[in-house]
Amino acid sequence: MLSYFKSRNFEIDFVSEYYTGRWDETDIIAFEQSGLADNTYVIKKKPSKKNILYYLLFYKLPNFFYQNKAWFFPLQFPELVTLRFKRAFKKILKKNDYDYIYINYASWAKLVEDNPFVKKSIKVIDTHDFITAQLQNKNNIGQSFKEEIRRISLFDVALAISVEEQYIFSQFCKNKVVLAPMMLDKPENLHTVKEKSLDLIYVASDNIHNQRAANWFFKDVYPLLPGNIQICVIGQINEHLSIKAPNIISVNFAEDLSTYYQNAKVALCPMLTGTGTKIKVVEALSYGLPIVCNTRGIDGLINKTNNGCLVSDDPVAFRNNIMKLLTDESEYQNQAENALTAFSMNYERERCYRNLDTVFEIV
Repeated sequence: MLSYFKSRNFEIDFVSEYYTGRWDETDIIAFEQSGLADNTYVIKKKPSKKNILYYLLFYKLPNFFYQNKAWFFPLQFPELVTLRFKRAFKKILKKNDYDYIYINYASWAKLVEDNPFVKKSIKVIDTHDFITAQLQNKNNIGQSFKEEIRRISLFDVALAISVEEQYIFSQFCKNKVVLAPMMLDKPENLHTVKEKSLDLIYVASDNIHNQRAANWFFKDVYPLLPGNIQICVIGQINEHLSIKAPNIISVNFAEDLSTYYQNAKVALCPMLTGTGTKIKVVEALSYGLPIVCNTRGIDGLINKTNNGCLVSDDPVAFRNNIMKLLTDESEYQNQAENALTAFSMNYERERCYRNLDTVFEIV
């Protein structure tokens, strides 16, 4: 989104939170040098604990009640805004007049609630995920959903990353709910690698949904596959995998995934839980890679069929879909073409930018 705003000549002030955003001083300098924003504010939501009395009296205790976590009124929704952070945010707004205030995630929505310095700014929330569904095992679903809808309704425009979330939010929110899917550039030099060294590529970060998915795949599907199939696993999910085999290549971090995607034949997305569009699926589509996934893998996709994905929740059928793509050249080419078409029609960056132009009133 920052790239989109810069491409449309917006002046951008970028605000983030030091601890939640996992910043360090090197990160801040690198971001400032990237040119993605005109001014950068990285705020610490809590003071140092060096003066423990000040920390308890002026941060911990007031913030405990501010975030509505008192014993009698527990908030059934994740809250990231602290009193300290909101005060700092107000100071930024007080000094500037903004056409748009753009917030990521409903957990930060209180930054604009009852804020006198919002003035006449158009408020936009990028929801990214259906948080109630993400935390349904931790929170009271009814109260969480009510709070999520209330927060999204504080904004003039809500952006949803998936068609399912656009449908849900638009049913309950009275503001404008717009589909803003994952946006990527079409990779350069597609299909330049003739002899691909990787049969399967599996990209996954470290979260509970990916942990469940990886466990299911390597426990129930992997033993059904021939031992000579080369599988490349990329991302922090490797820290949770105990399986070691000559045909499994583990890459904890890759600065650039393009080389791996170019050298792979088929992408995997064995998702059992989670919400939103799976970024790894859109990435694979952009390279024209057929994808083998579970039902959760096509969540958020605009096209549910003829999209380059072979879908099954059964381990044997999942294995058969993999083997079909690796052994049937005609089926492979058909699914590869479907993948590229689905990407070009729905997720190619400039096409998505033109759709956003209508949201931000750019002629």
